[in-house]
Amino acid sequence: MMQAVSDREFILQRVVRILAESADASNDSNLVLQLALTELVKQVMRELAQDTEADYLQGNLLSQALQTTTQLIQERVETADLPFDLSPYFERIYRSQRWVAKEMTELGLRLRQAQQGEVLRSPTVVLDAPVSFRVTELGTRGTPKGLIAYPLTACHLNLDEIRQEYRVRGLGYPWEVEVEEITFVVEADGSIITFLEGFPDSVIEQARSALNQLAQDLYEPIEGG
Repeated sequence: MMQAVSDREFILQRVVRILAESADASNDSNLVLQLALTELVKQVMRELAQDTEADYLQGNLLSQALQTTTQLIQERVETADLPFDLSPYFERIYRSQRWVAKEMTELGLRLRQAQQGEVLRSPTVVLDAPVSFRVTELGTRGTPKGLIAYPLTACHLNLDEIRQEYRVRGLGYPWEVEVEEITFVVEADGSIITFLEGFPDSVIEQARSALNQLAQDLYEPIEGG
C-alpha cells in the first residue's frame, strides 16, 4: 500500500544517502541506486506532466525530467562533496522509461484540456466512506469531458486490493484501472481520472457510480491518523 502523497523529496534523499553509503555509486553496477534513480525520474515526470503551463509535454517530458533530476542531485551532492557520475544510469532510464513518458504526456495533455473547460457541477463530497473524497466534473458547453476524484485527507492507496478486484495495467504510476470497459487513471497523489468525451449519458452515469466505488476501495485510512 502506498501513502497518497507526492514524495520527490523522500526519494531524492534516498538517492543521496545511497551515494554517500555505497563505494560503488560512481560506477554503473549499483542496482539499488538504479531503482531509486528510476523512481525519482518518474516522480519528476509526474509533476511536470501535471503542470498546466508545461510546453515540454510535446515529446520532451522524459528529457526534461532527466535534466531536472540531474540538477536536483547535483545541488545535493555538491553540498555533501560526493562523487557524481550517473550518466550510465540515466542512459538506462532513458531507454526503459520512454513508454511511461509517452503515457504520462498523453494523460497530462488530456487532463489539461479537460481543466481548460468549465466545472459543470459543484464538486460532490463523499463523506460516508472510509476516507472522504471529492469528485469534480469537468467539461465545456455543458458536455462532460472528465471526472476527477481526490482524497480529502492523507491516506494509503490500497493497490493490493485493487489488483485483486479490478483489471489493472501499468508497472508504475499512473496506473490504469478498467471497470466495466471504462478506464480510470490512478495517479501517485491519489487522484483518479477518467475521460468521458463522446460517451452517451448512460455511460457517464455508469462512470460516476464506478468512480465512487473505486475511490472507496482504493482510499484506506492511515492507522492512528
